[in-house]
Amino acid sequence: MLHSILKSAAVFLLILIGFILILLLPREQEITVFSAFHVEADYPFSFELYIERIQDFTDYILTEKGLGDARSGRPVSEESGIFVMRSIKIILPAFLVSMLLGTLMGALQFYRRKKFTGKLQNFLSWLFSSVPDFFLFIAIQYLLILMMQQGLPHFKLYGHENWYSFLLPLISLSVFPFLHMSRFTSAALENEMGEEYVRTTYAKGLSDFKALLHMLWNCWTPILNQAQLVMLYILSSLPIIEKLAGYNGAGKELLFSISSNDEIKALSLMLPFLFIMFITITLSQIAKFWLVPKGRT
Repeated sequence: MLHSILKSAAVFLLILIGFILILLLPREQEITVFSAFHVEADYPFSFELYIERIQDFTDYILTEKGLGDARSGRPVSEESGIFVMRSIKIILPAFLVSMLLGTLMGALQFYRRKKFTGKLQNFLSWLFSSVPDFFLFIAIQYLLILMMQQGLPHFKLYGHENWYSFLLPLISLSVFPFLHMSRFTSAALENEMGEEYVRTTYAKGLSDFKALLHMLWNCWTPILNQAQLVMLYILSSLPIIEKLAGYNGAGKELLFSISSNDEIKALSLMLPFLFIMFITITLSQIAKFWLVPKGRT
């Protein structure tokens, strides 16, 4: 297990270095005016300019002994912490809902696979998993607006100021990973049907429910392996969902920092995302070490 954690830490470090190198690519626009009707814009690149930007970045970090102050005058770490905490209110519940409820729903789908409700659930999972999350977000917004016009009490659909502001982005972000976990768990249980221990379980006269519990216990490895994918999907979709919702969290602010060439702010917002991914991988490996029967890892 220690070897896997060290390998994940090394990958985390390489991704961090790669992100910084991409972030420091020269992006200054050079505009050349040839006449009143002929203006050309270009993004010139040279290794000398690239190395100069890397040296400036390194000097800034060493001089400030950290990330320094933001353009607002507050420390960058303090300002970024506010945005990150807003996004955590979306990221953590979305991950838990996807992993826990998604797995539970997948087990239920497998348990009822021969009944009409199980087949209907399978069809709905397939249908909604093919809908992009941003389209789903816009559809929910539109539906709520129509319901408000028909008498539903009005509430603010955009922004982050109200206590419920995180709910709509949370629902939109959770749908796809939740359905993915549901379909994956059902398929993993289906694959267990041919195992010897399942035939032994039924030969002993145990019920379908008890057989399901045995099979679910033996599916921990593939299920826990999905934790990394689920968190990756949530984090990668977060910026666009926050932007659509006008939710001023770390994802939306990261997009703004990159587009405004504020590398220090972008780095301070990207670091927590990378750290969350690292923690997710580490915890899933620890969970597998303690939960998964030996020989099935």
